[in-house]
Amino acid sequence: MQPRYLKIPTFFLLSLYVVLACSEQNNGFDEICTIYVEAKNSSLARSRDELSEYVFTNIKNRVNYQEAVSVHDAIFGLSPSERYPLFRQAAESKLRRTWDCPAMKVLLK
Repeated sequence: MQPRYLKIPTFFLLSLYVVLACSEQNNGFDEICTIYVEAKNSSLARSRDELSEYVFTNIKNRVNYQEAVSVHDAIFGLSPSERYPLFRQAAESKLRRTWDCPAMKVLLK
């Protein structure tokens, strides 16, 4: 039987691991990419206004990670050619891994 003083740190470390794993999965940047993939693959791609409305509405309703939402909102103050590279850089900086979203790259041009 494990001593009681070892159970608390073990429980804490296990809880921390679960929280970090969940936050990595729900990082917002990947969810935003998923929304762009859906938009690109849908019939909405015919109308730029409908496409934009779909993307912004779904980001507002589905993405809980405010930092990713803020970066997404901020890039629209830039020229179209600067938007994707900056968003990608922010995602890679925050996630500390390579990040890419081809659908977003195409639709932000």
